[in-house]
Amino acid sequence: MNPTILLVDVASAERENCKAFLEDQKYNVFTAENAESARRLCLQLQPDLVLLHDHLPQLRGFELCRRLKEDPRNRLTPVVLVSAAPTPRELEQGREAGAADFWGTPSSLGDWLARIQTLLRLKSYIDQQAKCVILALAHSIEAQHSLTDGHSDRLADYAEQLGESLGMTEDDLEELRLGCLLHDIGKVAIPDRILLKPERLNPQEMEIIRQHPITGEQICAPLKLLRPILPIIRHHHERMDGTGYPDGLSAEEIPLKARILRVADVYDALIHERPYREALSSEEALAILHQEAAYGWIDASLVWKFARICQSGGYFPIRGRSMLASYYT
Repeated sequence: MNPTILLVDVASAERENCKAFLEDQKYNVFTAENAESARRLCLQLQPDLVLLHDHLPQLRGFELCRRLKEDPRNRLTPVVLVSAAPTPRELEQGREAGAADFWGTPSSLGDWLARIQTLLRLKSYIDQQAKCVILALAHSIEAQHSLTDGHSDRLADYAEQLGESLGMTEDDLEELRLGCLLHDIGKVAIPDRILLKPERLNPQEMEIIRQHPITGEQICAPLKLLRPILPIIRHHHERMDGTGYPDGLSAEEIPLKARILRVADVYDALIHERPYREALSSEEALAILHQEAAYGWIDASLVWKFARICQSGGYFPIRGRSMLASYYT
C-alpha cells in the first residue's frame, strides 16, 4: 500500500500544490483545515505521516499535536510541525507535545521530499519492529502455560483451511492467520490465578476474563499494520444469538473472520486438556460444535464446513514450524 499523508492546513493554493506534488510521488494525501477534522481523519485513516502547519484558527499547532498524541492509536504516527520561523520556546513546546520534527517553510516542495521519505522509512521500520514485539509477546504468553502452548499455531491452521474452503483471498487469509496468532494477547493482563484456576470462575473473575478482547484490541490498535485484524481480536467471543462479549453482536454483525476463529477456537480448546477437564476426542468436539450451533452460539454453516474438512482431512496437522515463530524471526 502507498503511504498515507495527512496535510493539516487552512485551505490555500499552496496546500493544494503540496497535495498535488505528493500525489505525483504516489502518496495517498488527505487534507484537514481545522483541529476537529484533523483528529477525525487521524483516527479514520491512521496516516503514516502528519504535516501540521502552525497557523490554524483557534489552536496552535503544538497543542493540536499534543491532543493527537493523547490517543494511543496515534502514538506511533510521526507528526511534523511546520512553521516559518519557530522560536526556541515553540521548538520546546513542539518536542514536549510529541512532534517528530519541526520544519520551516520549504523553498521548494522538492526540498521536503527527502525528509518525508526518511520519516516514512523510519515509520515502516518502527511498525515492523513493534509488530515483532507484539507477536513475541503473544508467543511468550502461550509458552509459559504448557496447556495452551501451540494453541494459536493450531488455531491459525484450522482457520486458514476453513477460510480457504470459503474462497478467501490470500490477503484475507493473512489477516485471519494474524488474528488467530494475536487473538488472546489481551490475556497478558489476566492473573495466572484466574487463567489457570481449575474450578469454575466466580462472576468477578469472569468479568476480568471478558475484558481480554478489549485489552488485546488496545494493545494492537497503535499499529497500522494490525488495524485490519482489530475486529477479529475484539469480536472472537461474540455469539450468533447476541449473548457473547464484549459488544453483544449477533449473526452477520459479527465479522466473518471472527466467526471462523470462534469455530476453530472452540474445537481446539475441546480436544486439548484444560485445568478444569480432560481432552475430548475429535468426534466428541465436533458433536459439541454442532450442539453449540443448534443453541445459536456459533455459525452453523461454518461448523458444517469445518466438520466436513475435519472428517475428510484428519486432525488438521500443523504445516511446518510454529507460525508465531515464522512471523517474528
